Amino acid sequence: MLLPNLEIKKAYLWVTLLIFLQMVNANDFATSGAYINANAGFGTMQYLPTGSFAATLNAGYAFNRSFGLEGGYAWLPSSQYGASQYNNIFDVAAKGTLPLSRVFALYGRLGAGLNYQSFSGTTNPGTPSSYCQNSTMSNFVGLAGVGGSFAISNHFDLRVEDTIYVPFGGGNQSAGATNLVLGGVQYNF
Repeated sequence: MLLPNLEIKKAYLWVTLLIFLQMVNANDFATSGAYINANAGFGTMQYLPTGSFAATLNAGYAFNRSFGLEGGYAWLPSSQYGASQYNNIFDVAAKGTLPLSRVFALYGRLGAGLNYQSFSGTTNPGTPSSYCQNSTMSNFVGLAGVGGSFAISNHFDLRVEDTIYVPFGGGNQSAGATNLVLGGVQYNF
């Protein structure tokens, strides 16, 4: 009879400890949890020799200082071989954050998305045949990203991030991986 009571007391102790830790973590989190961020930088595509401007826009909800979910849009226009290619990636991701101090944090993102690509081609000598036509294609992508953020107030963060989008599952697999190195700002509501 003593053993079940001891196990119940341990369970209550663990639940109480977890609730306390959650309240302490939430107490430092002065905003509502909703946020939006905009980033700009440089992106490269695996099968194209040069990179170009890239931009992302994300909106999310941080359930506490350590975990959040977000949805986003990434745009990467590129001009190679006299042809233009546009990547439009719509994604969802889980975001884990490691607060190192009250103002600086490291974070990682893992998720998946859908990449819509469009090409407008040319017939310049040396252009690969796949770029010599106007076409569109789509493919599923996995995403992994790491970054750091620096809080300049309760509502604004400066951020730097490196994200890779890797094709998987159905659609066109020939697109190759897309890598974005970005800097930006986040507004916490």
